Amino acid sequence: MNRYIDLDAPKPKRRSKRRKLLILPLILLALAGGLFALSRTPFGQSLLAPVSFFVQMVRPISLTEVDGRVNILVLGLDSRTDSFSGLTDTILIGSASPLEGDAALVSIPRDFWLNLAPYGSGKINTAFNYAGIQKDGKFDSQKALEFSKSKIEGVLGIEIPYWVVVNFEGFKEIIDTLGGINVTVDTAFDDYAYPTPNYGYKHISFKAGPQVMNGEKALEYARSRSGTNGEGSDYARVRRQQKVILGVKDKVMSFNLLLNPGKLSQLYKQINAAVMTNASLGEIRKALEIADKFSDLGQISSLVLDPSSGLVYHPLNPAPYGGAWVLLPEGGNFSKIQAAVRNLLFGSEAGQASETQP
Repeated sequence: MNRYIDLDAPKPKRRSKRRKLLILPLILLALAGGLFALSRTPFGQSLLAPVSFFVQMVRPISLTEVDGRVNILVLGLDSRTDSFSGLTDTILIGSASPLEGDAALVSIPRDFWLNLAPYGSGKINTAFNYAGIQKDGKFDSQKALEFSKSKIEGVLGIEIPYWVVVNFEGFKEIIDTLGGINVTVDTAFDDYAYPTPNYGYKHISFKAGPQVMNGEKALEYARSRSGTNGEGSDYARVRRQQKVILGVKDKVMSFNLLLNPGKLSQLYKQINAAVMTNASLGEIRKALEIADKFSDLGQISSLVLDPSSGLVYHPLNPAPYGGAWVLLPEGGNFSKIQAAVRNLLFGSEAGQASETQP
């Protein structure tokens, strides 16, 4: 059940001593969400209307919560164009409890196979494209988002009020405007088959350790699919993408955007071109306030739906799936996945999930 909580109201003392990192999607929402919606408002064509902008930034507002948590879906489009179409090769769901101060992140691999009726069955990363392509050949991003979100909510068994769609090609320019981001590479690797815009391949390489990445380097780090030293899996790729988003978060927070509308103005056009969201500017301001309270960064609770989780598996016979390499839910339904998600968000005493069919 949805409920609105005034986050400005006095809070009871926390019983938990945990100081966890606010979820990466909430930070991404704080960076970019709402600015797309801002373009639909009278003052949204530029940030040169200071009175209207100030009113939006100071107006009291609450974030929509579901069972005491703020849930956000982040879809990353691995498109080599600047359009909001293509495959959603990054699927992250973030959830935070502003009251308790805990946060969690769930990653769904692109190879997860499920029923995509009325489009048949397929990998979850194709849902966005299937629903978006219209009979007249145009692409409806809103329909694509709504269909993808409904399928993801069905898999996880939770409601997700907020969403952010990111075109990583446009994200490259945002990183350059920020002056690059700091990323610590855990494992050195080479990728000898990184695709180029002209449908060729090139060699890219990353050394282990902390480094500053510009937009191009960060994009290569996040997109690489054929890395050595165990970095060629989708699971490794998801973790690298999380690092890039965290790096953007750290740089954005260092600018203190709440007190720097000039920087917001500078980033506006690039963010508007790279991000779609259903959040308002006031909700972004509130998200920034919440994020600022989590400056003492700890560890984020996370769940990746890979075979090591015991929740999904690779079928031995790929023939029923067009010969593709896919992931299926253990037990033939989503009950184990939904139970694990509830345990992650609410603890081991959460109720049992229903046996939702894939």
